Amino acid sequence: MSLLTIDGLNLTIDGKPLVSNLSLSIGPGERLGLIGESGSGKSLTAMAATGLLPRAILPSGSVTLGGQQVIGAPDRVLDALRATVAAFVFQEPLTALDPLLRVGRQVAEPLQRRARRDGRALAGAALNREVLALLEQVALPQPERIARSYPHEISGGQRQRVAIAMALACRPQLLIADEPTTALDVTTQAEILKLIDGLVRERGMALLFISHDLPVVAEIVERVVVMRKGVAVEAGPVREVFGAPRHDYTRSLVAAAKAFDAALEGTP
Repeated sequence: MSLLTIDGLNLTIDGKPLVSNLSLSIGPGERLGLIGESGSGKSLTAMAATGLLPRAILPSGSVTLGGQQVIGAPDRVLDALRATVAAFVFQEPLTALDPLLRVGRQVAEPLQRRARRDGRALAGAALNREVLALLEQVALPQPERIARSYPHEISGGQRQRVAIAMALACRPQLLIADEPTTALDVTTQAEILKLIDGLVRERGMALLFISHDLPVVAEIVERVVVMRKGVAVEAGPVREVFGAPRHDYTRSLVAAAKAFDAALEGTP
């Protein structure tokens, strides 16, 4: 059974195509990477998968998440899917997090929503314990201090870990990570990648990982879809696609990545 199936997806705005005839699927425990340059339609595809598209963008085709058709579904259905089947980690946590709420309260909200859906009450000391436990699971130091902090009072890497904790609070079957390391330094990027990789394995989650960075994608996924100008130009196991790319665009991405690595190795 597929957790996410996209079949012939088209996205348009004012008649202009943004994504054209895209099809892909992710089963339980599978890891799929979406790669391509900025504006290739990667993030729009992920937003379409969870019913988060801006109203001006019109979808057609089929998107099923957890067996439920997403296109045209009412908000109450989509809210339930987002809380149980899929959860999102956005690119820039400083804008994704509420600047006026302490971190602990922001983590507590999805924990309480999931508890209500499971038919149990969660409040007070029990809620605080679960908040701190989640912050510990994403390897945040001094979780009590982090929980009391506002987003601007912690580092970018710590904010991204908080965003991951909030996604995990929903206990999703599918984690969607949209460029989760782009705004971070190289050392913190590696830490966040290792964290996501470990958590996905431990929890048996599926992963949709979106990035323009080929080496990053190669570290964390099994299959990849290469997008260019809203069209999937190549797809397959990551080793095959990156090791022997068939499309000119994929070859150019691989060549650029190799050139960049070579330049880094030659830097004194």
